[in-house]
Amino acid sequence: MLSNIPSREELKGDLIVKPAPSESSRTVPDVTVVTVCFNPLRAGRQKLFAGNLHSVQQQTGLNIEHLIIDGASSDGTMDFLKAYRNESHEIRVFSGKDSGIYDAMNRGIALARGKYVTFLNSDDHYHCADGLAVSLKALEESGASLSFAPILAQKASGKLRQRRPHRRLHKAFLFNVICHQSMLFRKSDLFAMGGYDLSYGIASDYDLMMRLIASGHKACFVDSCFVTFLEGGFAMQNKKRNMKEKAEITRNFHREAFGAELSAEEAWYLVSKCKYPRRYLHLFERSQRLASASFVNLPQSFFERFVRRFNYAKYWLRCFLSFA
Repeated sequence: MLSNIPSREELKGDLIVKPAPSESSRTVPDVTVVTVCFNPLRAGRQKLFAGNLHSVQQQTGLNIEHLIIDGASSDGTMDFLKAYRNESHEIRVFSGKDSGIYDAMNRGIALARGKYVTFLNSDDHYHCADGLAVSLKALEESGASLSFAPILAQKASGKLRQRRPHRRLHKAFLFNVICHQSMLFRKSDLFAMGGYDLSYGIASDYDLMMRLIASGHKACFVDSCFVTFLEGGFAMQNKKRNMKEKAEITRNFHREAFGAELSAEEAWYLVSKCKYPRRYLHLFERSQRLASASFVNLPQSFFERFVRRFNYAKYWLRCFLSFA
């Protein structure tokens, strides 16, 4: 598999290390939190960015490095980061021109020193101090390759609502209902998958998750909401392009996981209508079995089982009534 992750020798830019005052900063970090940014101050996001930095510093129970991948900002971001006082965890800042957010994220993978890697956008933050520690403990106990959790989605108005992806597994292979900011990855698996595919400008995070699942990796659900995600980003502002990329990714997934060749029209119908065409109900059955096998640690209460079975029956009926 062609890797999109550059070697450290290929990276051109400036690396600044701000060690934490504690002794733990001298050891190999448990988790690398990667935050990519480009001119956040010019966009009026300084307060959000500062909240991002502070929330990582507030994480307890783990040795963390916060890796900032800056796209050669020209708005004073580097001076802002140099002046920031990190009290708990090491901050490493790499600044250099890149070709976009996923190229920057691949650079983060290349530079990460932790065994596990997670991505936190500069507008987002952790609202629970032990969130990463709880998530990592559950991931290691499950033996899975990645974890995911509920998140708080924040609108521009400030209104918050919680998203719980496990109740929507009937859509697991149609939409990216798992928030990327809640996910922890084994760094070795990110390298094995070649990182993020740079041919996608919006949905490469969705593509990576689908490739991991199609390759037999398991995802562990962690029932701990610790990330606040700001809605209204680039993907939501470019919905048509986002859907087009997801349709292509969906075609690739069905080809790799099931050996099924969906047409472009069928794949577009699948992601836009959120249901399989009637003649692909057998693929829906297979995708549900794969979802059940791939997503571990899901709640097993009577209510949760009822909700999943109800969603399954409702979705099956919608697919059955769809076009042939």
